Amino acid sequence: MPNRQAVVFTDLDATLLDHHNYTWSTAAPALKQLAERSVPVCICTSKTVAEIRVLRRAMGNDAPFAAENGGVVAVPHGYFDTGADHDGDSVELTTLGLPYDELVALARRLQQTHGYRYTGFADLDVADVMAATGLDAAAAADARRRHASEPLLWEDSAAAEIDFSRRVAEAGFTTRRGGRFVHLLGHADKSDALDWLRARFEAVYGPILAIALGDSANDAGMLAAADIGYWVARPDGSYQEKASGSIRHAPGIGPAGWAGAIASLIEHREI
Repeated sequence: MPNRQAVVFTDLDATLLDHHNYTWSTAAPALKQLAERSVPVCICTSKTVAEIRVLRRAMGNDAPFAAENGGVVAVPHGYFDTGADHDGDSVELTTLGLPYDELVALARRLQQTHGYRYTGFADLDVADVMAATGLDAAAAADARRRHASEPLLWEDSAAAEIDFSRRVAEAGFTTRRGGRFVHLLGHADKSDALDWLRARFEAVYGPILAIALGDSANDAGMLAAADIGYWVARPDGSYQEKASGSIRHAPGIGPAGWAGAIASLIEHREI
């Protein structure tokens, strides 16, 4: 049996959640096996704290998690207090990136100064977010409850986006493209969240075995920071990068590949 406590860090969309129907049912047996082995599953995603809370309740997940691409981490109260009960839904938040109001202020200042065409989430109401994303009203409201990133509905040219990103970098912030949105955020990502959470797990358990799973470019740092990383196949069956060193290919797409990776770890007695 492994002599280190395993902890799983996972992306959601197209990784643990199916790209088409956003369910995790294919991975449910693997999640049950991890629970039986007392292996925490820490969600690390671009979604907000409010969005993740809904998913965690449905999954029965009570582990710490990271939201907004690692810009904020959440730890259930009492989670790391040995022998103490904890409430998985009551969490303490720590911002690793930059506070939301600073990001909104920068977005508005750059727009006023340079005339870029975009609309930030801070300027959208729930109906606007529903129209832009296809989310229902409750999910759209949760997506607007932000702590460390500001999605900008980009309405300008590609050249303007390059210029905007350059000015953002000069101001000490960063951008990340996601679909129709350019996300404005501080210099904290999923790898920072993994490192932050690793330190807290290791204060209790000693050295852990960090396992990370993801499918896209913004998961690369998290997979590299883990002891074992898995690229889960994308919806078209391709992988974001080649398997190399401690980073492997999961045997399948989305939650099926996710479950296959966990099954392999269990079969080879790595967890």
